[in-house]
Amino acid sequence: MKTVTSRLAATFTSVALLLGTAAHADPLVIATGEYAPMTGADLPNQGVVNGLVSRIAEEAGVEIEFEYMAWKRGLTLTRQGQKGAASYWNTLADQTGLIAVGPVSSGRIVFFYRKDKPLPEWTELSDLSGRTFGATLGYPYSEAFWAAGEEGTFKIQTAQSDLANFKKLLAGRIDGFVINELVGWDMLKNEFTAEEIASLTVTETAVTEADGFLQVSTEMEGGAEIAAKLQAAYDALKASGELDRVDGALRATAGIPAS
Repeated sequence: MKTVTSRLAATFTSVALLLGTAAHADPLVIATGEYAPMTGADLPNQGVVNGLVSRIAEEAGVEIEFEYMAWKRGLTLTRQGQKGAASYWNTLADQTGLIAVGPVSSGRIVFFYRKDKPLPEWTELSDLSGRTFGATLGYPYSEAFWAAGEEGTFKIQTAQSDLANFKKLLAGRIDGFVINELVGWDMLKNEFTAEEIASLTVTETAVTEADGFLQVSTEMEGGAEIAAKLQAAYDALKASGELDRVDGALRATAGIPAS
């Protein structure tokens, strides 16, 4: 009888362990990068966008963790299913291996320029012919922007970082720098003097107004189902007004205006 009892106890223990393992799935690993105030390992809530993604995941009942790396590498690994998702990317021309959830951000992409070297008022990118603009490797901006550069409408000089581009702009080595407006002002506030900041302004016309999305991998097991759960949670939060409230609170914490 003792042997039977021991065997039953061992069986129940094994079942309990298996159930515990099944209930405790690994967290969804989200590849992301440093892009203050939107994303960042050391920012409050890991940034405005990643804070919002965390709230959406909580609503969906999906455990997540962020892993910081180079932007392009993160997207590539997500397409391959080696990472569960990538936060965050503007609309992609190629959605292979990815499902977009959101949008989790919106913003104006503009040209920053020096006040003493003003850009002309423009409505079409062709109005900016002959200028030289800085761009940062790994960012999509807009197809029209890159096409204008390839066609020779204006020159595009790429740099490894936004900070390097701002330094080039202040030094007069480029005529303008294309970047998300809020991200640009946040970087200037944290990295440059008041005099340097005062010497710059932005174009009224936006290069593009871009929505950003959490890109979930379809190559990961259960990826499509997870994307559907996250989108359903997003939609519910949006419909209730909670999404806008959370976004406003995250932006206030980061010191930037509500959208």
